[in-house]
Amino acid sequence: MSKLKVSMKADGDNRLIAMTGIIDEDFDYSSLLENPGKVYKIDFNELKMINSTGIREWIRFIEKLGPAVNFQYFNCPNIIIQQMNMVSGFLTKNAKVFSFFAPYFCEELDEEEHVLLQASEIKDFKAPVRKKLVDGEEVEMEFDAIEEQYFKFLKR
Repeated sequence: MSKLKVSMKADGDNRLIAMTGIIDEDFDYSSLLENPGKVYKIDFNELKMINSTGIREWIRFIEKLGPAVNFQYFNCPNIIIQQMNMVSGFLTKNAKVFSFFAPYFCEELDEEEHVLLQASEIKDFKAPVRKKLVDGEEVEMEFDAIEEQYFKFLKR
C-alpha cells in the first residue's frame, strides 16, 4: 500500500496536484508525467514527511518534466522548506513558492505553532508579526527560527 496519495486535476495547461502522506522510495510519479501541463500547482498541505530517498525521487520527477514546466508550490510544510534550503536541485529556477508554514512560538502558552505565510509577506527576509488570542488578550508570537536561514529559499 502506498504511503503517498497524489491527486491531479487538469485545468487547461495547469495541473493541480495535492499530496497526502509520505514521499519516500516508493514515490511513483509516472501518472504525473502523463499528459503534462505547462504549470504544476502543487499543494503540500497534507504532506507529512519526505525522507532521503524521497528527495532523490522528487528531484528525478522534476528533472523528467524539464525546464519547460513551471512549478508553483503552496502550503509548504517545514520539511519541504528544509529541503529547499539544503538540497541542490530540490527548488529549481522554474519553481516558485507562494505559501508556506513557518514556526512561531507563543511564550504565554509555551507552545510552537506553524503559521501559514504568503511568500509576498516576507520583506528583507524578516518574519511578519503574528499575534494570537490568549485568555481574551492579543499577544505577539515570536518567530522560532533564524530568519536569514529559514527564508533562504526565497532568494532563489
